[in-house]
Amino acid sequence: VRNIRAKQNMNSQITVLIYDENYIPWLDEPNISKSFKLHHCMDPLKVFDLVINKQVDVLLVSDKIKSISCVEFIDKLQSFDIFKDILVAICSDITDKNYRMMLLDKGVLDVFETPSNVEHVAFRVSIMMKLAKLHKNLLSLSKKDSNLQENVNLYGIQQPLPDKKLFPSFDYMLVKSAVELIKSDYTEQDALDILAGKLHTNERTLTNAFFAIYQCSIPAWIREEKLLVAKKLILNGCGNITQIAHELGYADIAHLSRSFKNRFGCSPKKMYRKDYFFNANEKTY
Repeated sequence: VRNIRAKQNMNSQITVLIYDENYIPWLDEPNISKSFKLHHCMDPLKVFDLVINKQVDVLLVSDKIKSISCVEFIDKLQSFDIFKDILVAICSDITDKNYRMMLLDKGVLDVFETPSNVEHVAFRVSIMMKLAKLHKNLLSLSKKDSNLQENVNLYGIQQPLPDKKLFPSFDYMLVKSAVELIKSDYTEQDALDILAGKLHTNERTLTNAFFAIYQCSIPAWIREEKLLVAKKLILNGCGNITQIAHELGYADIAHLSRSFKNRFGCSPKKMYRKDYFFNANEKTY
């Protein structure tokens, strides 16, 4: 991850390797991204060689590989302590939550649907970069507060997507991608037109899809999500109020405090005090 960030600072291309034992026709298209250089490999031994010799910045592994199971391949990468040097994600069309959680528990940064074009890969890699940046920030804070590192999962989505079967596939995947992009870095929230541009759509289409699934606007969803994450972090004693406000992109503690009190009826500091836990009827997880 350190090598990747150094490359970003030098404005050089990020090397992305796709390990898939099937032919990928859209890779024959011109590489439209100036930031990412795409490669495809079907040989697991060659992939290991490239990864171990640090010739790859981002590795995307298809779970359809047959020479070696996807899980076994990830275990072998982990045995070489690869994850500290490169970003690894799994490309899968399996939507089972337990399956995806199992892969994430093994140390991969992301699990997402199999890419269908170059733009999709570029978008997902940009999400991975933002996730890596967020993880780095959390680990940095954890040096000051060990509880924060142990509770990184508390930053997870608090307003989960409903059953995808209830909505058009395009709307669902568009909103899912928007949520992932928003959650990847609270400190760099884009205007709606910029967010829509990153998702290769327009503001109206994105807004309508979001409202159809969440029954609220995108800004309202973001405000609620940040407050729910803040509450969970406070109730679980993760970091102090200043750290939480900074990580969630609030301008200052006063901004967080006003919004928090309007939403939950008390200030963050009051909720943070130990006597609040004993007086509260229930603790929220």
